[in-house]
Amino acid sequence: MDLVHIVGTIAIGVVGYFIARRIGIPAPAMIGSMFAVGLVSAFTGFAVMPAPVKMVSQGISGAFIGLSVGRRDVRNIPHMIKPLLLLLTLLTANTLVLGTVFHVVFGWDLMTGLLSCVAGGIADVSLIAMDMDADASTVAIMQTVRLAFVLAVLPSWIGFMTRNVPDDAAASEPLDMSPGSSPTPLDRLLATPERKTVFTLVVALACGAAGYTSGVPAGALVFSLVAVAALNITTDVAAMPMTIKRIAQILAGSLVGSSVTPETVSHLGSIVGPLICMIVMYMLVNALFSVIAAKTGMLDMKSALFASSPGGASDMALIAGDFGADLTKIGVMQIARAAYAAAIMPQVALLFVHLWDVK
Repeated sequence: MDLVHIVGTIAIGVVGYFIARRIGIPAPAMIGSMFAVGLVSAFTGFAVMPAPVKMVSQGISGAFIGLSVGRRDVRNIPHMIKPLLLLLTLLTANTLVLGTVFHVVFGWDLMTGLLSCVAGGIADVSLIAMDMDADASTVAIMQTVRLAFVLAVLPSWIGFMTRNVPDDAAASEPLDMSPGSSPTPLDRLLATPERKTVFTLVVALACGAAGYTSGVPAGALVFSLVAVAALNITTDVAAMPMTIKRIAQILAGSLVGSSVTPETVSHLGSIVGPLICMIVMYMLVNALFSVIAAKTGMLDMKSALFASSPGGASDMALIAGDFGADLTKIGVMQIARAAYAAAIMPQVALLFVHLWDVK
């Protein structure tokens, strides 16, 4: 593999990131690098990325999802189990129904249809798509449009849905916000930010490599996620700066972009119908979950709408603060959704495809 092409592809991805950040595109490291490298790949065929980049990117992506799972979240899950089970059931059903529609009606391969509808992170799901022989560029575009739609439309949608809800409406008791346990010997050994970062990175990449060679679908991401989440729950040594996440996202975006071909570009018009179906279904799931949760007292209406919106946890928290919703409960729900989407949904999709093929 030509080193010049690899270095050039990464450089194009970095330029795409800076352009996307400058113009305010969401998730600029992933989206900017993906579109920049994708354009070059489609029209010149220059873009090339080595396969091991997928393992590294998945390992780091899994680590960052694991880092979002803390002791408080684990302690609060039993208090949120009913709305969590309802939300995950609805999202799973939505993925299976939409994926089947995309396959039967629009002629997509079933795995691409399923992963296009998984409510996870753009980088995470795109990398999983490459691991599971789906069309990663199509999945990435569908995931990008989903995130952009949520960020653009969500405030107006929630304002409309809660127009008759009092500002002080609350559903239940606050969650447990007590501090975590006392320092462990590992905490005392790895006392500096630099040591914590190096240790977490080593754990993430080692477990990612083990998962990559295990044969488990999206194994690098799943193994890293579980290991770092366990580390984060039991100690205070798990840490990685956002710079590493951005580097991993640029590599992931460049990897997905390098898979774009002229044929991919020519088929972009065929995703309009699936995009409309996906957006409509996500709005229906959001409304259905929120009405059920509010009527049964599981969550107040505002918090339920934010908790079931298929955006990032940090994005939802930033918007939810302006609406007076319960940020703690929204955070628990969004973190659980992201972990479920990355660790469980690929296995569900694989099982569904297997059952479909043996019919």
